[in-house]
Amino acid sequence: MAFNPENKQIKQALQKTEQFEPKDKLVIPVFNDADEDERTKNYTFSLQPSVRKRLDALAKEHNFKSASKFLNELIKNM
Repeated sequence: MAFNPENKQIKQALQKTEQFEPKDKLVIPVFNDADEDERTKNYTFSLQPSVRKRLDALAKEHNFKSASKFLNELIKNM
């Protein structure tokens, strides 16, 4: 069976320009000071120092008061 470029269905499929977003795409949350309706609880977890440094930098870049608030929003919005 050969490829027939004149086939209407094939032409339509090739011409579609729909944009698909990957499911793995990470969306960085926006700081929203008004979103404090749920109480928080302290948890302890371990990170490599280089990861912690990057986490702090990301939180600061996106105007979060702390890395914890940044992580909370990031995970909440997944």
